[in-house]
Amino acid sequence: MAGFLKRVRRITMGKIHAFLDAVENPEEVFPQLVQEMRNECRKAIEAEAIAVAAFKRRQQEQDDLQADIAKWGHRAELAVRESEDELARTALAAQMAAEKRVPERQRAVDQARIAADRAREARQDLHEKLHTLERKRDEILARVRAARSQEAVQKVLAGVESGSGSILEAVARMETRVTEAEARAGAYAEVASELAGGDSEARFRQLEHRQAVEVRLLELKQRLGGQLPAGEAAVATDRS
Repeated sequence: MAGFLKRVRRITMGKIHAFLDAVENPEEVFPQLVQEMRNECRKAIEAEAIAVAAFKRRQQEQDDLQADIAKWGHRAELAVRESEDELARTALAAQMAAEKRVPERQRAVDQARIAADRAREARQDLHEKLHTLERKRDEILARVRAARSQEAVQKVLAGVESGSGSILEAVARMETRVTEAEARAGAYAEVASELAGGDSEARFRQLEHRQAVEVRLLELKQRLGGQLPAGEAAVATDRS
């Protein structure tokens, strides 16, 4: 029983919290811890019952001894009344022998009382710790879940922040490649168009150039026609 009481005294809420902080999954360990404490409480109840029973036995032995002392005293008185001195001496000797055992029996009673008190205090203390642990169970598990959720959110945010720059840069590079591809497509279309109708386009440019030359020549002849003599002007007009 002494070893059990020492184990009970070593159980403190601080150590329970430290234990929960050290484990990786309190949600799985917490029910086991509560169950173990309940088992310890049952043991404490049994220890208290044993201690109380022992105290009651020691107390009963002391009461029986006091009863024997009183009995032998009563018998000694009875023997004296009947003038039985020798019998009275026997009764008084038995009474005195019983009285010598009183201090020893009292020490046993006191020790048993102390053991019972300690067992009761240990049981009460352990039950109080169990009740405290059960009351805080939801709070502690809620804090664990909240901490894990917050940790998960922070990891996601950290990933987004670290990867957002590279994502935007990738989008910018993609836009540049699209622009370059569109420019190349336009150039290819222009070259293809020129290749498809290159001869006719050249002829049209030649015709337009010749027409412009003829118009310029006609204007020149008309201007000169007003300045030449009549015979030369007629010849210039005929040539035109």
